[in-house]
This record gives sequence, structure tokens and C-alpha cells, in this order.
Amino acid sequence: MNDRRVIDLLRKAKTMNISVCDDQGPWGIKVYYAMHDGFIFLLENEGRTLKAVQKNPIVSFSIDLNKPDLFVQGEGKIEILGDPTKLERERGVLLSKVPEDILFINMGNVVLVRLVPERIRVTDMSDEPKKYYADFNLEELNEKEPVKLLRALRPWSFQMSVSAMILGVLLARKIVVPLFLLAILGIIMVHGAFNALSDYFDYINKVDLPNGMGSAGSRVLIDGLVKPRFQLAYSLFLLTASLIIGVYLASARASIIPFIILGLVAGLMYGIPKVGLKWLALGDLGVMLAFGPGIVLGTESLMGAKISMASVLVSVAIGMVIVAVLHANNWRDMEDDKRAGIKTVAILLGEKGSKAYYIALIWLSYALFALAVFLDRTYWPILGSFLTIPWAYRLTKIAMNPKSWKRKILDQQTGFFTALHMYFSIAFMLFALIVLYVV
Repeated sequence: MNDRRVIDLLRKAKTMNISVCDDQGPWGIKVYYAMHDGFIFLLENEGRTLKAVQKNPIVSFSIDLNKPDLFVQGEGKIEILGDPTKLERERGVLLSKVPEDILFINMGNVVLVRLVPERIRVTDMSDEPKKYYADFNLEELNEKEPVKLLRALRPWSFQMSVSAMILGVLLARKIVVPLFLLAILGIIMVHGAFNALSDYFDYINKVDLPNGMGSAGSRVLIDGLVKPRFQLAYSLFLLTASLIIGVYLASARASIIPFIILGLVAGLMYGIPKVGLKWLALGDLGVMLAFGPGIVLGTESLMGAKISMASVLVSVAIGMVIVAVLHANNWRDMEDDKRAGIKTVAILLGEKGSKAYYIALIWLSYALFALAVFLDRTYWPILGSFLTIPWAYRLTKIAMNPKSWKRKILDQQTGFFTALHMYFSIAFMLFALIVLYVV
């Protein structure tokens, strides 16, 4: 490709517009896509688009990022690949980029196709306007090869543990830089190790399925990118390394030992088949304690601060919004979990109870923040998290509507909300400390 920005655009975008022509005239649709020796996407069986390309496989397309600075148009030929449930590699590439497509695959009324472009025309308005045809070969039209060892750890989840640790430092109002940096390294390693270990247990017990949405983990095992034995060894190696860091930190500050034990027990016991916390409807409690009081209060203690009731309330609130992500996933996957023999809080509560529980997890976090400020006025900056109330309201509306397709991706949207919740809290507390001690 003569312009790497074009490849970057094609990898970053998730949707494309397709235009066809049939006996009724021109017809256009928008589809989710991924690149795999061209563009692969789903079409509805018996749909107008599929019928059109069966008669005439030549189509036109356009891709952009909803910005007028750089976009592409082109034409190419559609190849019908077949049932996505039988195309492991292509399905894995598509779902890794567009997990939302599992909703359509599970409906069982779609076919996977590949668009092989013949010409790609680039419009570049970023500086001096110009248009040109891109030089390319099919080998370039692939998604970026995942870094398997990193992807196996589900690094996108690290923001929760790292943010909780930063919040603990801000609550302490002091920082011991060497200990903090070492703790950050340790928490990332142990979090990644437990993620990989949980995926391993779920894979060997057939809890993770190729057609699962949330229940597919990092997909490195499902898509055959990593061997199960390697995943287990990799998890144990990282766990051992993080444990060494934990022992060193405990030797420097013995007060954190209970929090280290809490994290290790919750992490190790979470996914063990048949007897693990997630199999006994105790997964929510384990996650809340580990990510809330475990990390937040553990970090506060590591920095040499005294734990107060106000900081306990903040830590529990953080744990609750993190559990909301887990519950949204478990709520959606109740039937799959039942078949696998897993008992979750969602299964125990049922549909109506799960709805009430989810809404409580979201909104009670604000009440706990407010109560913490009532107990300790110096915590007032944490009320900056109340700026996320519009997002909480939107999530509540989705949760209340069982017919909304967004219920299927409620865990992803809750994850975004949880990150904002923590970011606003951190930003306002950091700003207040800067004003207090620097200005």
C-alpha cells in the first residue's frame, strides 16, 4: 500500500457501506467487517443483498471514520464463503474485531462472505485535497496480527485494576514512588495471570464456546492461537513473578499482607472447575472484594496511610461498579452458564432479580460516594464521578428494556461507564490535590 494511513483507516473502521444493483434497482447496506485477505462480513440469508450478489457479485463500497479528512471508495467482487459457524479462522478474525456480530451468527440466518477489492480510490482532505487509486495486494488487507502473549492476558481489562490502584494513592494523599511503580507492575501481572488462568479453566470445561459473546475470553484458545498447556504454564509463570513482587512489597509494608492474601484467594479460587467462586455464585463477591477493598485499600495501606471508614465506602463503591460489568455479562449468559453447570448470582436471581441487582450496583455507588464525603469532607472531589449520571441513566434504560439489542452488549457499555466513573473520580481528586499542594 502506498499510504500506510489507508491501511490504518481500514483496520480502525468497523463498518463499511456496500452498494449493489438488482432487478429492483440500486440497493445499499451498512455492515460490520474485518479484513482477512479482503473484507469479510455477514449477509442475511434470503436477504436482498445476498440475492443480488448471487446474480451479480460486483459491488461498490465506501469506508470512513465519519470524518471528511480521509476515506476510501472502491469496487470488487463478492465471494460467498458459507456458514460462519463452520469457518473457524474467518469467524475468529471477524468476532475479534466485531464481537457484536455474534448476535447475528447466533440467529442462524446469516452467511459469511468476502469482498475482494479490485480498485480502491482514496480521497485525502487532510491537507491539500487529492484523490488517487491505492496500490495494494491482498496480503496487506488483513487485520494486524495480534500479539498472542499480550492478548491472552486480556489487557483491555487492566484499566480497572490500575485505576483502582491510582485511586488508592490519591486517597492516601501520599506516594512512595518505588513501591507504587513496583505495585503497578505486580497488579498488571497478577491480573493478567488470573485472566489467562480463568480462560484456561473455561476452555477445558467447555464454558467458552466459539459462538459465545462474553463467554469466549480473549479468544486465543477458542481460535487456536495458543495451546492450552502453554496458556496454563504462561499463567503460572506470571503468577509466580507477581507473587515474588508481592512478597517484596509485604516485607516493606507488612500491613498489606491481608490484602495480598485476599487478592490471591479470590483470583485462584475464581475459576477452578466445580469448586471455584464462579461455580458457586460467589464470583461477584470475590471480584468486588478483590478489585474494591483489596486493591484500593491495599494501595492506600502500601503508601503508609491509615484506612478510614470513608475510604472503605469508596473502595466498596468501586468494587460495585466493576461487579456491574461482570453481572451484565452473567445476566446475558444465564442459559449458557446453566448448561455448563455454573451458578452465578444472575441465575439465582432470575430475570427480574438480575435487573434490580444491576440497577442497584450502578446507582448505589453514587450513594456510597456521597456518604464517604459526608464522613470526610476532604473527599469532596470524588463527587466529580457524578458527572457520569447521564451514562448511568442510559444504562438503566437499556437494562429496563428486555427487547433492546443493546442488552446483549450491556457488559461492554457498562465497562465504558465504569472506566468513566473511575477516571472522573481520579481526575477531580488529582486536580484538588494539585491545587492544595502545588498552587
